[in-house]
Amino acid sequence: MRTLFAGLFCIIGLLSCVGVVFNYYPDGFKPAWLTGVFFAVVLLVLVAVSMFLFDRPGQKPSLKSFAEQLAELERQGLLVSETYHATRAFRVEEFEDEGIHYFIELADNRILCLNGQYLYDYEEIKDASESNQPRKFPCTEFTVVRHKVAGYLVDLKVAGEVLPLDCVAPPFDKQDFKRDLIYEDGLVICDRPYEDLKRERLKQRPA
Repeated sequence: MRTLFAGLFCIIGLLSCVGVVFNYYPDGFKPAWLTGVFFAVVLLVLVAVSMFLFDRPGQKPSLKSFAEQLAELERQGLLVSETYHATRAFRVEEFEDEGIHYFIELADNRILCLNGQYLYDYEEIKDASESNQPRKFPCTEFTVVRHKVAGYLVDLKVAGEVLPLDCVAPPFDKQDFKRDLIYEDGLVICDRPYEDLKRERLKQRPA
């Protein structure tokens, strides 16, 4: 977000400068090359100012390891963890690049919805160029760690046994998006049975 603001600051500043200059000097500076040099200097100044405004100390990308970042967030009290016990699950394939979806029935019959690119870290890998990895999720026990304020997933800790998937449903389509049937990551459904959700995702849609 800081990068976007910095870019907008530079673009707006440069366009404003162009407008002012050509308002007073319609033909630009003389000789002509001076105009290009002037705007190049203005751009460099705007970049320097934007770096000061939008790249303050303490806001630079962290070079700490994931474990160190996790420990720091925990020290700051910014992590919330919840452990789940699951009985079965089915997957909905990815639509474009939003990531895969899992609908997971919990031991208390609630349904946990998880989705996102991060789930691919737990999928089976069969690639000659990489180490083979069996599927590690969904499983009978796992802990979801989220940022307490922002709500995004920080870590997914797997335990227990890997659950066999009941089915793999086709991806959500444009009609699902229009009807607001896309479940957000981390949503817990209490008012619908698991089989109902599975039938909904497996049903054939008319052409």
